[in-house]
Amino acid sequence: MKRALVAALLLGTGCLHGTPLVQRKHDSSPEAVADSLYWSAVRNLDPTNKNGTLDAAIANLDAYLVSPAKQKHAAEAAVLRSLARNAQQLARVEATLQQRAAADNKQKSEPDNKARDEEMVKEIQRLKDELAKANDELERIKKRLATPKP
Repeated sequence: MKRALVAALLLGTGCLHGTPLVQRKHDSSPEAVADSLYWSAVRNLDPTNKNGTLDAAIANLDAYLVSPAKQKHAAEAAVLRSLARNAQQLARVEATLQQRAAADNKQKSEPDNKARDEEMVKEIQRLKDELAKANDELERIKKRLATPKP
């Protein structure tokens, strides 16, 4: 038991400085690289991945689909790429529709302002006319009161 504990302690201390005693081999074959591109694209398409983007996913899927290695997920990659492109286009259409809706709302509010302004101008003109009539009446009354009859 003590020997196993000492062996585990020695193995653990050998890894402390970043030099593991047992090194893992990285598979750098074309198939492994292509497979990692596919799974990277899948991670980027995952809606729970906040760092994933459609652009990165499409780029990974494009690289996967043109790789010369044997592709295990070629059909899935083609479908995912098509869906990601469609999602991008829908996002652009949605943004355009929102911009147009905002512009339409602005234009709709402007005619209301114009109509209100026109009504105010008409009301001001009506009040000016009434004031002019009242002033004329006042002048007529002043003249009648100013000149006494003999």
